[in-house]
Amino acid sequence: MTATTTAATPAAPGADLRGLWRLVARREVSVRLRDKGFVVSTVLLLLIVLASMFLPPLLAGGPDRYEVAVTARTAPLLAAPGADGGAAAGTEGTVVVAREVADAAAAEALVRDGAVDAALLPGASARAEIVGGTSVPQGLLEVLTERVAAQQLVSGLVEAGVPPQRVGELLATPPPATRLLDPDAVDPVTAMLLGIAFAVLFFQVVLIFGFSIAQSVVQEKQTRVIELLVTAVPVRQLLVGKIVGNGLLAFGQMALLVGVGLAGFALSDREALASLPSLPLAAGWFLVFFVFGFAMLSCLWAAAGAMASRLEDLQSTATPVQFLVMIPFFAAVFVRDPGPVLTALSYVPLSSPLVMPRRVLAGDAAVWEPFAALALIVVTALVLVVVARRLYENSLLQTGRTLGFRAAWRRPV
Repeated sequence: MTATTTAATPAAPGADLRGLWRLVARREVSVRLRDKGFVVSTVLLLLIVLASMFLPPLLAGGPDRYEVAVTARTAPLLAAPGADGGAAAGTEGTVVVAREVADAAAAEALVRDGAVDAALLPGASARAEIVGGTSVPQGLLEVLTERVAAQQLVSGLVEAGVPPQRVGELLATPPPATRLLDPDAVDPVTAMLLGIAFAVLFFQVVLIFGFSIAQSVVQEKQTRVIELLVTAVPVRQLLVGKIVGNGLLAFGQMALLVGVGLAGFALSDREALASLPSLPLAAGWFLVFFVFGFAMLSCLWAAAGAMASRLEDLQSTATPVQFLVMIPFFAAVFVRDPGPVLTALSYVPLSSPLVMPRRVLAGDAAVWEPFAALALIVVTALVLVVVARRLYENSLLQTGRTLGFRAAWRRPV
């Protein structure tokens, strides 16, 4: 209650009331920073961002490791072509270890007992056969097929009279070189996923802070604290201070999340970050769009809170604002492919904060397009601020009943 008393202190005669919004903003910041819910939600969002960066590589684990039973006749088939027939063979992401046994019966016994993943045994017509229990893992099957085919090819060349040295030279022929026509192009799937991540962050933070603004307005009305506040601070200054205070906190939280996300991305997958040269620019534009998008919507949350008389009534007055947040979010998530629809969404003021950063990341937006979309948001924000301010001013001191839009729009007599 200390912060409330400070905000409600009457101004001295002749004092400039235009700067009182700073006191209200300071009160909002101090109250939210002491709120355990705000601290916990910030920590949870940070954990979600970090988990999305580090958990996939950790859950993927190391290379798949398999153990295969072989006999003296089939052990050389498992060695890499040109090698001396070591005990282990593998390709990228797969390691195969050979376990030599006396005969085929012993190998099959190990397979039945589950001691090995499969067995490589001599088959009919000089062919080898891969023996499994109920099934053979696909990765192991691919490695065994590749290795056996390569070794049989080597044996066939030697039997055909090709000198072993020449066989080694043929097998040592380097693979084809890779040349990219557009090496700086961003992978569309990566751009889509990061764009969705931006949209989710925007949606979460705006929804959390929006409900918090609306709830604080209702609580001030329900406890009659608002009647004390308006004796010291004009209603318009209350609205400005509440929006600025919560906006500073929301931007700070969002900047922290984006910064931690970029740092985690750089640590967990540097190659992917190097392939996304436009990511820092897209993150910067996302923060800019977030500031104006939050300003555009937060005043409507305050108006929704002023129109309710109790916390139980807030859901009904806040539903239109929720739709203004949720519909653009789902549109940004479900429209994934670049094209006219995504381009149009990047210019619609309610969805452009979620879509334009994705287009910047993908390199699909010209230099001037984010500025044009931002200008449309500013114009829309000015209109919505005027509408929300009237609803807020007309509803704030009306208690005892929940106001509809028409009733809140009419000036009280």
